[in-house]
Amino acid sequence: MKVTRSSHLGVASPGKTPAIAGVKGKAFAAKLTQARRAAATTGAPRTAPASRASAIADLGAQLKAGRITAEAAIDKVVERVLDRQLGSKSSAALRAKLGAALRETLADDPLLAAKVRALSQE
Repeated sequence: MKVTRSSHLGVASPGKTPAIAGVKGKAFAAKLTQARRAAATTGAPRTAPASRASAIADLGAQLKAGRITAEAAIDKVVERVLDRQLGSKSSAALRAKLGAALRETLADDPLLAAKVRALSQE
C-alpha cells in the first residue's frame, strides 16, 4: 500500500494548520483565550507562583551566609512543612509525632541523610 499524503497518518500536511475539535487558526486562539478566562473566573487550580515554589530560599541564603547552621535550617524546614500541611490549629501531639517522623526519615533515608551531611559540610 502506497501512502502519498501524511494526513492519512493523522499528521497534518506541511503548510496546513491542524484543526482541534473542528476549530483552527484565529478561531482556535479565540476559544483558547475564552477557556483561560473561564478557568480564571471559576477558581480553577493554578500553578504555584515562583515565590511559593521557593518557600525555603531565605533559609538557603541564611545558611550560605553562615547566619544559621544546617541543623537549624532543617528544623525550620520541618516546622514550615508542619505549618503548611497541618495548619496552625493542629494539636501539639500531632505536630510532635509528625515532626519526629519527618526527622527520622531525614536521618534514616540514605539519600536524604547524605544531603543533610553535605549541607553541614558547606
